[in-house]
Amino acid sequence: MRLSGKRALMIGAATGIGRACVEDFARNGASIVVADINEAAMAEAVHLAGAQNVRAFGTRCDVRDEASVRDAVEYAEKALGGLDTLVFFAGLMRTGQVDGFEAETWDAIFQVNARGTFFAAKYGAPALKRQGGGSFITTASLAGLRGAPGMTAYAAAKGAVIAFTTALAQELAPANIRVNSVLPGWIDTPFNNPAIDYMGGTDAHGAIVNRIVPLGRQGTPAEVAPMYTFLASEESRYITAKSMMVDGGMAH
Repeated sequence: MRLSGKRALMIGAATGIGRACVEDFARNGASIVVADINEAAMAEAVHLAGAQNVRAFGTRCDVRDEASVRDAVEYAEKALGGLDTLVFFAGLMRTGQVDGFEAETWDAIFQVNARGTFFAAKYGAPALKRQGGGSFITTASLAGLRGAPGMTAYAAAKGAVIAFTTALAQELAPANIRVNSVLPGWIDTPFNNPAIDYMGGTDAHGAIVNRIVPLGRQGTPAEVAPMYTFLASEESRYITAKSMMVDGGMAH
């Protein structure tokens, strides 16, 4: 029960890595609000958390809309009686050669990944301050450090999240708020389908993963979730401004 007594708002956590984190947070005793645009999947995630005998709620949130993020934070504060942890998972990936990439798609990727993270911090930081501090966890990607062909927009957006995280950590440290980012590598979720398609399909992708990942396989959402749990727990109380890679050894 590493998160017993913790109250967490988890934005974009209805599917994939986010859902695995909802389950892991609940197993470790956290009370949770899941905020997501996918209301059906959000309801399923809330049910999974509630099955662990913790308080769990859901609220719709579109991270492209500032007011929607603000309302999600306000809802979570009221539902849980305060916030100790805010985790941002929402993301968007599209692929393509830069000379044929549409500006509208580039903007959409930044709107969800970078701008959405900013909104979460803008409204989440005051909520954490009202509790005397806490943990804000962003979700970047190994792509934000090293990129790959066809992923220039996604890499640039996740690189922005990494830079934002390190700057925000310094800004919020006096308020006893720790800010860290989790950087997943190749994780087996449908989120990566655009990249897999760009790489030539499942077989081609599998061959590349076998070659570039020292552990020789993709990770699973359940293998990423404990990193978020650690960063939300008191075990990480002297860790801030860090990029925590969960990548099977890629960034060696």
